[in-house]
Amino acid sequence: MFAKDLTMNIIPKALDAIEARQKIYSHNIANYNTPGYKRKDVVFEDILKKALGDSDEIKLKTDNEKHLKNIPSINEINYKVVDDNSRSAREDGNNVDIDVEMVKMMENTLQYNALTRLINYRLSDYKTVIGGIR
Repeated sequence: MFAKDLTMNIIPKALDAIEARQKIYSHNIANYNTPGYKRKDVVFEDILKKALGDSDEIKLKTDNEKHLKNIPSINEINYKVVDDNSRSAREDGNNVDIDVEMVKMMENTLQYNALTRLINYRLSDYKTVIGGIR
């Protein structure tokens, strides 16, 4: 039933990325005093844009499932955890900024709340269609 509904295919993947991002931010904060620690982040939106065709890359034409693809389909997208190798202002080499991490956690929480509301609205629409209007 959800096969053609792009929203219902993307939201669960986005929620997975948000969950991973929350764990990463917590991990970054926990390692604030660890010398040499480099903060980590989760990349999802850029991968999603690429899969939706909203990138500058030229999509290779494929007409056989065995052909190599340079742009993933929506079903193949997933988040990636990446290291932030930016320079640190601290002498110990740690590049975690507590204030930035806390703001990112709050932003992440807002995204989670918005996506859960959206999926609840979509499921409510399906419930209405299945149950009929009485």
